[in-house]
Amino acid sequence: MITALIQHEVSDFGEWKKIFDADQPKVQEAGARLLGIYTSAKNPNDVTIMFEAPNIELYDELMSDPERQEAIRRAGVIGEPRVTLLNKV
Repeated sequence: MITALIQHEVSDFGEWKKIFDADQPKVQEAGARLLGIYTSAKNPNDVTIMFEAPNIELYDELMSDPERQEAIRRAGVIGEPRVTLLNKV
């Protein structure tokens, strides 16, 4: 089991959230689970997401999906997301 922390800035949290929410059924169906969404106390457009996935291969598969990459672009993600993958010990 891995936990993924994904941090990025978005141009508009409300618009980003609509696109993010629309993608969640596919993510859950694939076997990943959303643990939480957080925004910076100083910048509501600075978003951190926590996911849990059975393995790193599933995470890589989900994130490399061309449709998901297009959705990320449409959602207004600014720059490259900062990703930390963690193993629970």
